Amino acid sequence: MATTIPKMKLWYYHESRSIRCTWTIKELGLDDHVEHKFVDIYASPQPAEREHYHKTVHPHNTIPALEIEGGPTMLESTAICLYLADLCGRLAPEPQDRAEYYDWTLYGAIRLDEALERLWEFWNGPKDKQDPDVFAKAKAVVDVGLVRMENTLKDRPYILGQELTVADCILGFNIWWAAFPEMNNGSLLEGYPNVKAYLERVKARPALKATLDMAKASSN
Repeated sequence: MATTIPKMKLWYYHESRSIRCTWTIKELGLDDHVEHKFVDIYASPQPAEREHYHKTVHPHNTIPALEIEGGPTMLESTAICLYLADLCGRLAPEPQDRAEYYDWTLYGAIRLDEALERLWEFWNGPKDKQDPDVFAKAKAVVDVGLVRMENTLKDRPYILGQELTVADCILGFNIWWAAFPEMNNGSLLEGYPNVKAYLERVKARPALKATLDMAKASSN
C-alpha cells in the first residue's frame, strides 16, 4: 500500500448500511487495521455504550461511523467506502475515468437509498402510517433505477465493467436490500434478469460472504 494505514474503528449494526463499509474493508484486506464495534441500535432500554456512542461518536445516533486514529470521525457509509478505496488506491477507476463511478455511487447512496427506505417503511411500518402516494413515488424511482442497472449490466459483470469498484459496494447493497423477504418477497427485482444475476455474482464474492456471515453472527 502506498500510504500508511491508520488504525480505525467501524461502529456497525447487522442488516444496515454499515454492510457496505465492512464489505469494502474486506475487499481491501483492511481487517487488521479496522476494529469492528457492534452497536445494538434497537436495544431498549439503550445500554450505556449506546449513550457513549451518541454523545461522543455519532451526533445523529445512527449507524455506521468510522473513527480514524489521528483523524476525523466519518458518519456516512458511502463517504467511508470512498475514503477507504482512495486510502488503499484500489476499488476505483483512474481519476480521469471517474465520472460514471461517482455518478453511480451517489445515485445508489442518495436516490435509491431514500426510495428503498420509503418502500421498507410502507411494507414493514404501522398500517396506519402507510401513504400510497409516497409508496408510488418511491417505487417509480426504484423501477427507473432498476431499468438503468438492467441495461448497464447487459454486457458488464459489474456496474462499471470487468472490475468491482466501490460503486458496486453501494449498489450491491441496494439490490441485496431490495431482495429481502420483508421487501414484498423481493418482488422489486422481478423482470430484471441482469440485476438478479448481478446480485448472485456479488453475493458469491468471498468479501461479501464474510461480511454477511459476520452480520448473521451479530444478529444471534
